[in-house]
Amino acid sequence: MSERFISNKKENFAERCAKGIGYWFLGNFMCFFICTATAIIMRQLLIFRMFIALCTLIITMGLYFNWAHYAAKRDKNVVKFHNSEYDKYMPVKMAVTAPIFSYIMLICLYLSKLNVLPDIFNYYLMLNMWLRPFVTMFTGNITITSVSWLGMAGITLLVLIQPATIVITYVLTYNDVDIKKIVFYKK
Repeated sequence: MSERFISNKKENFAERCAKGIGYWFLGNFMCFFICTATAIIMRQLLIFRMFIALCTLIITMGLYFNWAHYAAKRDKNVVKFHNSEYDKYMPVKMAVTAPIFSYIMLICLYLSKLNVLPDIFNYYLMLNMWLRPFVTMFTGNITITSVSWLGMAGITLLVLIQPATIVITYVLTYNDVDIKKIVFYKK
């Protein structure tokens, strides 16, 4: 998208958060259809599970990338053209708010693993559909008892990719760091 299409108007933080949560819902909705359409094949072929896991990861992180990228461009324009003050905590605020439901559900999943809550693992995967292909690579059962503590750490790591994507994208975009130029052209 060209610079001229990025608004110079300061975005309301509540509106920005609603967009981020909307991207979370959209990503889960898209991943739900991909996972349900390929469920039979995923049960039979590990390589296909790996492919679908990569696809759902790209969809989810791509939506967060898009959201953070255009938010950073908008903020940069507002600071540059309207002498607005730069909020250095904006990437962290965005990283906390957009995947907030993922964090809450992860806490509930840990409580379920500790037997404080009943087994909610199947519901957790339904609400975080992008994680389902990753989980099915390591366990066939969709119960919390079938997930080891190492598996819980893996799920936590996958969940933490979301805020990392948002923060890194925002900071690099705001500071005009061109990764393609650095990686491919060594500049």
